[in-house]
Amino acid sequence: MTTWYLLPGMGASSAMYNALKRRLSFSINYIDWPEYRGEKTYAEIAARLITENGIADGDIVGGSSLGGVVSLEIAKQIKPRAIILLGSAMNPSEVQGLLRLLSPLAEVTPISLLQLVTGKTGTVVGTMFSKSDAQFIRAMSLYLPSWPGYSAPIENVYRLHGRRDKIIPCPSAGTDVIEDAGHLLVMTHVQESARFLEKVRSKLYSREVGQSSAKPDSQF
Repeated sequence: MTTWYLLPGMGASSAMYNALKRRLSFSINYIDWPEYRGEKTYAEIAARLITENGIADGDIVGGSSLGGVVSLEIAKQIKPRAIILLGSAMNPSEVQGLLRLLSPLAEVTPISLLQLVTGKTGTVVGTMFSKSDAQFIRAMSLYLPSWPGYSAPIENVYRLHGRRDKIIPCPSAGTDVIEDAGHLLVMTHVQESARFLEKVRSKLYSREVGQSSAKPDSQF
């Protein structure tokens, strides 16, 4: 049975999906970042998430911003059914603007980093800020320039992006777009985000039904 997993953005928690989950007709495991243990790369965090959450071949993984990036690293270690990117990136060239913004701040307070990355969007984000692990944020920010990106086939990657995202600019192709959304689209455009996930689920389900109903070649 396929299980869905969604990761939060950097400095955020699964609480960022509280409004979204009420709009969906199916269940998703909204997971938090694991307790930081000195990991320096996204691949190391991905391995922890796989082990601690039982993520397996055939599951669907995804996330917002950093969560999407780490889901791509999860996909390098297992064989997911699909990958969901919500305002996220597939390679370093898509985050060059963010790299320029983060580089002078990587060694300072994580609150400055988070305010820069997410903007000021109210008490929910503020609460997540206060519970963020400073060492984890610094380590993930410092690794970003070294991230090799994702070069595997992208047929099973589904992307949703805000046209007004100033942190990870909207790709020119290969993504569904919310025209007036910024970086935190799952919080600011809940209905549109839910509609996108429902569409992906329907597409995957239709494909699975088509494959299972196909008649095998005759052996005689």
